[in-house]
Amino acid sequence: MPGGDTRTVTSFSPHPLYVAEASGCRLVDVDGNVYLDLLGNYTSMIHGHAHPEIVAAITAQAARGTGYAAGTEHAVELAELMVDRVPGLDAIRFCNSGTEATLNAIRAARAATGRPGIVKFEGGYHGSHDTVEISVAPPLAAAGGADAPVAVPEEPGIPGSVIDEVSVAPFNDLGATERVVRSARPAAVIVEPLLGATGTIPPLPGFLAGIRSLCDEVGAVLIFDEVISLRLAVGGAEEWSGVRPDLATYGKIIGGGLPVGAFGGRADIMGMYAPPDPVLVQSGTFNANPLTMAAGAAAMRLLDAPAIHRLERMGARFAEGLAKAAVDAGIGAVVTGMGSLWTLHFTPADVVDYRTRAGADPALQRLFHLALLTEGVFSAPRGMFALSTVMTNDDIEEALDGIGRALASM
Repeated sequence: MPGGDTRTVTSFSPHPLYVAEASGCRLVDVDGNVYLDLLGNYTSMIHGHAHPEIVAAITAQAARGTGYAAGTEHAVELAELMVDRVPGLDAIRFCNSGTEATLNAIRAARAATGRPGIVKFEGGYHGSHDTVEISVAPPLAAAGGADAPVAVPEEPGIPGSVIDEVSVAPFNDLGATERVVRSARPAAVIVEPLLGATGTIPPLPGFLAGIRSLCDEVGAVLIFDEVISLRLAVGGAEEWSGVRPDLATYGKIIGGGLPVGAFGGRADIMGMYAPPDPVLVQSGTFNANPLTMAAGAAAMRLLDAPAIHRLERMGARFAEGLAKAAVDAGIGAVVTGMGSLWTLHFTPADVVDYRTRAGADPALQRLFHLALLTEGVFSAPRGMFALSTVMTNDDIEEALDGIGRALASM
């Protein structure tokens, strides 16, 4: 395996970790070191590892078979749970990853509008297909002006014809976004309601509502990428923002720890997939795999309003302690996030978009990650933390103590 693994994000110097087992909010690596897991497989393990109810659901289904070329009751159950949770979700279809979810949502938007172009936001991550691998983390020297970003491919191999179909807008700048959307008149505008991979950056008041109005004005489909942000409320970003998209994409937490993706929204758009004469075809050997559907249904039943409110309370304490630890260590840093998702940025400036995040010190970021590992705290190299429902207040205090020691050592 080039690099020793098949997932680029898990690699870091001097060497990546290899985990042997996990339970609750603890990881054990192959050398026997134990870590408090503050990453949860990049936010997907919202109930921690090996949760008894999820394990029971997987085990029961595994004994009945792991895949059929037919529908299953578990898929219907998870679909009903999702449609009941999210007000604007009239219908849903499952796939195997967030990447597949955004790919299919964009294709549906193009089919519905008859247009090829999309608008995405600088720093927005929507998976690894060509259309969205644009301006995720572009070098500032090549990225154009702050209020008029240039579409920059993330890596070689993305055709120029694809790059030409993508217009890029700055997150949290509604004026600049208006100019981009009105000029491009795209099939879709895709946005993370909480800018995730760039640093769990919340939208400014009115920003999401402004995008909704722009899409209505130009006839574009508004897509919320909720792969990360669904966990912040029972109804996801629709609930906490009050803005209803036309389509939304999901993943991570809805699979109970197994590979999953989903997309859905307006009945008229999703109806294009309906037999007997579908306008669009979306298939896949492992779509709605019964193991994943059983695990996902168990996970979503567990993630009720009380569970989310408890996460919010722990998250508020964690964010307060994280900011205080940086101050106590004499390190200029800011904290951004919401609910159970937080990021520490090594910059004294307010972080509201990709450009302000790019001003953070990468050397301190790397040092912080390694220092945390020596303190038994597992996090993302980019400084992101994700809490889980199995954590206790004592776990939060343990995490903050480790973070404080790591910052002091730096």
